[in-house]
Amino acid sequence: MRYSRESDWSNKPELGYPVGSIGGEHVPSGFTKILLAVFLIPAAAIVYILTFFFLEEANYRRGASACVAAGIVTWMFIACYWVALWSGSVQWTRRRFAGTLVAALCAVGGAILLGIAAEIVVRGSRGTFGAFCGSMFAPIAWLIATVFIWRETAAERRARVSSSSTTAVTCPTCGYNLTGLTATRCPECGKQCTLDELFAAQSTERDVDG
Repeated sequence: MRYSRESDWSNKPELGYPVGSIGGEHVPSGFTKILLAVFLIPAAAIVYILTFFFLEEANYRRGASACVAAGIVTWMFIACYWVALWSGSVQWTRRRFAGTLVAALCAVGGAILLGIAAEIVVRGSRGTFGAFCGSMFAPIAWLIATVFIWRETAAERRARVSSSSTTAVTCPTCGYNLTGLTATRCPECGKQCTLDELFAAQSTERDVDG
């Protein structure tokens, strides 16, 4: 929003985002992604169980090797599902690619250490319990890591909001869209700004973008 310093805050649009959106994103798309993300874990559990019992029944793998194989298949499912779900929302920079790869390697290392520790604690499982713990840990750890690695930065958020609307007012600290708010405190990071500070921040961002 473009306002002069003399304009009254009460003359600004009402609180909220445009109709049909949540946080600047259309309701159908955002709601669907959240719903699909919630279903990922139970879907992955089903994939793991089905793969494990298939390998056991078909005599392809037994015990620990069946757990490891089921874990690999499940991780591949999670990776494909997760990337397909968020590929259009994530800005794929070199840092994110590298971070995702490093997270995968760390998840494998952590799974190995956890598997060894589990076998030390529970003896007599012939590696099955350790393989189970490790195979479950790796994809979940990678999934959690990607949430932080792929998370939108404040600068990316400001750029997205600015490109989607020339009238957007964003928080100078975190980039949260403040369009329509009747108060000057950011609900995202809690930053309290004066009107002058908000106006100055928007002017500075437009100068930088220009």
